[in-house]
Amino acid sequence: MAEHVPPPDSAPAGRRIAAWAIDFALILGAAALLGSVTHYRIADYLSGWPGLAESGGWDLFRANGDWGGAGKAFGWDVFGEILLLIAEAFVALVLMVFAYQFASLAWKGRTLGKFLLDIRVHSLTDPHGALGKWQSARRAFASTLLDVGLYAGACIALLAGKFVLSLTLWVVAVAALVLNAVPLAGGRTMIDRVAGTTVVRAGLYQKSWQAARDAAIVERGTQLGRERMQAVTNAMKQHAQQLAEDDRLRQVRESTQAAQLRRLGQDASRHTGEAARQLLNSERGQQAHNAAKKATANLRAAYDKRRRASN
Repeated sequence: MAEHVPPPDSAPAGRRIAAWAIDFALILGAAALLGSVTHYRIADYLSGWPGLAESGGWDLFRANGDWGGAGKAFGWDVFGEILLLIAEAFVALVLMVFAYQFASLAWKGRTLGKFLLDIRVHSLTDPHGALGKWQSARRAFASTLLDVGLYAGACIALLAGKFVLSLTLWVVAVAALVLNAVPLAGGRTMIDRVAGTTVVRAGLYQKSWQAARDAAIVERGTQLGRERMQAVTNAMKQHAQQLAEDDRLRQVRESTQAAQLRRLGQDASRHTGEAARQLLNSERGQQAHNAAKKATANLRAAYDKRRRASN
């Protein structure tokens, strides 16, 4: 047995009314279109007045002197044809509304108005709240009857001269509309109880916003990851470059030319020291050394003499 899933939160009354207004605006648009088509159909029918006149003339000719009765019958025939065209328009409107309601509910569980207001119809008989075809048909029939069916019947009855029936249908239609507008227990309307459904929040906008926010977070994380990866890559390149430079320096130090340069430096230092020792041991070096000692002795004698004089 499938686990029962509790229904989401009930849709606010304001959203339900707004969704109904949008759907009813679509119904009015369809009614205006059918009205225009019916107008052209009636005009086309009346435009064939030569044929109508001929038919009426034959009726008068065959009336055997009952011209009043023949004219009345002819008038009722014309009026009946016009009434039939109007009735066909009302029936077409009812069928269009039912088809719209049924297709929307069976496909997505919501009409265009409910979609725009982010609400949907939830089944109380299905564990997951999905609407079946029979349940969609029941709700579509109840909604169509309440929105246009009773009014269409009242208008047709009025045109046919059934004033009592027309008035009764108008009273029933208005009363049903008022009763359905008042939510009963659990926020369910009369249509909900007939169809075994309830209207709940769809949460589509919230889910879309959450998905967009999650996508932005993922994109930001991906960007940071790319930046960090680029930084690590640059650091690795610098480190590899330094290692390459150190390796080149080591290679230079260990190369034959570097060894030769070191030997040349050592030889130059050794030769310079030997030259200095030879210069000190030479005759000129001795003379310079003796002159330096003599100058030092004279300076010391002058310093001692000056010191004694000051005392």
